[in-house]
Amino acid sequence: MSIVTMKKLSLLAMKSDKDSIFDALIRTKSVELKRSADIEACTRSDVSLSREKYLAASARAEEYIAYVAEAADNYNALHKGNKSQKIDLPKGSLARPLAEIDFDYFLGFGKNIERIENDITEVAELRQAITANEAALTQKKSELARLQLVENLPHPTTWYKDTDSSVVRLMQINSSEIDALKKLASAYEMVDLQVTGGTDSVTLVVVIAHKSETEFFEQVAVCGLVNCSVVCETLPKIAIEDIKKQIEGLIILNAELNGKVAKYAGNIAEWKVYADYLGLLDAKLSAEGDLASTDTTFVLEAYYPAESEQKVLSAIQEVTSNYTVRCLDIGEDEFAPTLLKNNNVVNKFEGITNMYSPPAYHEVDPNPVMSVFYFIIFGFMVADIGYGLLLLIAGVAATFVIKQQTGVKTMLQLFGMCGLSAIVVGALFGSMFCYQIYTGLVPSPNEYPMVMMIISLMLGIIHICAGIGCKMAVKIKHKQTLAAWLADFPWIITFVSLILAIFNMAMDMAAYEPWANVRLPNIVSQIALYVCLASLAVGVICAGLGSKGILGKVKSSFGSVYGIINYFSDIMSYIRVFGLMLSSALVGSVVNDISAMVMDGGGVGYVFAFIILLVAHLFNLAMGVLSVYIHNGRLQYVEFFGKFYTGEGELFKPFGSVNKYTLIKEEQSF
Repeated sequence: MSIVTMKKLSLLAMKSDKDSIFDALIRTKSVELKRSADIEACTRSDVSLSREKYLAASARAEEYIAYVAEAADNYNALHKGNKSQKIDLPKGSLARPLAEIDFDYFLGFGKNIERIENDITEVAELRQAITANEAALTQKKSELARLQLVENLPHPTTWYKDTDSSVVRLMQINSSEIDALKKLASAYEMVDLQVTGGTDSVTLVVVIAHKSETEFFEQVAVCGLVNCSVVCETLPKIAIEDIKKQIEGLIILNAELNGKVAKYAGNIAEWKVYADYLGLLDAKLSAEGDLASTDTTFVLEAYYPAESEQKVLSAIQEVTSNYTVRCLDIGEDEFAPTLLKNNNVVNKFEGITNMYSPPAYHEVDPNPVMSVFYFIIFGFMVADIGYGLLLLIAGVAATFVIKQQTGVKTMLQLFGMCGLSAIVVGALFGSMFCYQIYTGLVPSPNEYPMVMMIISLMLGIIHICAGIGCKMAVKIKHKQTLAAWLADFPWIITFVSLILAIFNMAMDMAAYEPWANVRLPNIVSQIALYVCLASLAVGVICAGLGSKGILGKVKSSFGSVYGIINYFSDIMSYIRVFGLMLSSALVGSVVNDISAMVMDGGGVGYVFAFIILLVAHLFNLAMGVLSVYIHNGRLQYVEFFGKFYTGEGELFKPFGSVNKYTLIKEEQSF
């Protein structure tokens, strides 16, 4: 089974039973609600304002989860080494990254809302106090930095005032201009210049000039001499000490406030449940807005898997007897969400298709066929026994260590299964960690690149033929059997016979001596060439089957001629299989050569050689797998899916099943 058969539910029930019905449907994990049809004399509730409140509360909860977690991390860093003061953060383990909770506890979590909101409000008030404290601290530090300029003054800055006969100025100048200033001052007999301190970049000076010499201030303006910008009505040293004490007090207060915030780290686990519970309330409210209702009743419509019909109906029946329900089949042209149900091997590959686009409900699921070719192509791109073993170990470890089916676990399991393909292909090449450990059935791509290029292109032809086969299956499903066999099947014959027709030529191009005798009789190649041309002609002539009118049929036939170019362009795309294999093999070979040179030093050289091999091969594997994941997917999306697949489906999402932080401890329906 691939795409599960869905049905549609239409329920008429009492408004007083709405919440109970919602909870019952959520518990089944088998129902996706839809907007009910417009019904005369029925209305819909405007839930937009209420939803905004839930969304705002959820965002606030998540904001303070992150804030308290950060505060706890900072607190632990500040008290590093003091285990008695360490605050334990409730973090998920590798095995169970999500908190597992009971379903009844989750549904009844509403009784904790008031207490949690009070706690979050207390943290918000502490945060405001910390923000105000930090602003004051910043201000005091800025004030302290300004006072550093006048720290060594023997008097307050306001002490420097004019007398009856003299002008007294406390001034500052860039330290690089102080010599020029002294030179100018020496030209005036009644001007006294005293350096009284400053900083590395600014020098503080006291200028005393007779009132008859005030033009001095005009002359030295070009040097950048300006009045001191710092005003201190007390002795600067005393003021500085006072500010330092204030800063010290603010720092202590800040630490105390942050410590109080960090103490809420024990509440994070409950707050995460709260955030998910708010998401559930929002989902219920959204569903309520989609209901057509009267003063006392409502109409609910939903999709569900046909095989879960009894479970869904029983769940409703358990909470109310005042209802009317209809179960309807999905029509040929009706929309329905897509629920995929494949075996434990194929379902690991579903994410690859879903990244492109999930299959539509009425479409053929491409995953069973796509998974086979993704598996094979992955093996050819990696093509190493050692790398395959590492991937297999990672997949097996994820299966047993990670207990919850997370995205990371599924990805590692996918790579683990594909590691088996890499082992098999690596065995054909005799390659282990890019060492040639024996002469394989297929030569090393480093020595005979043409062999692997030919294999890649032939693999591409087979993959494209499979895509055409899937296209035939789609047409047959939609009762276009004649078009499938006459317009599409000839292309499969064309490509298969093409392989046979050029097989001997390919062996000559490979120039691999052990394969020299692997040739087809010439008569087979000749017959294959004629079959190729004949099937190509049939495919072109019959391409218009299903098109309307003679002009449409002719246009389709001419379009198929142009399509030949696209087919061969697609085939050439499979050279990337050879390219990725070769690049990974070359990098690995270079690493092995470098480690061998280091090993020649003996002694400690063996240690460094091992470190080089370990780190470099892990890096080569990581980069190789990333490239393979992308380019292998690209071959599926463009060259394979492009032949038959439309996608644009929507995955089935059970009502109330979307949680970010928690996992409900209850068996999943699928």
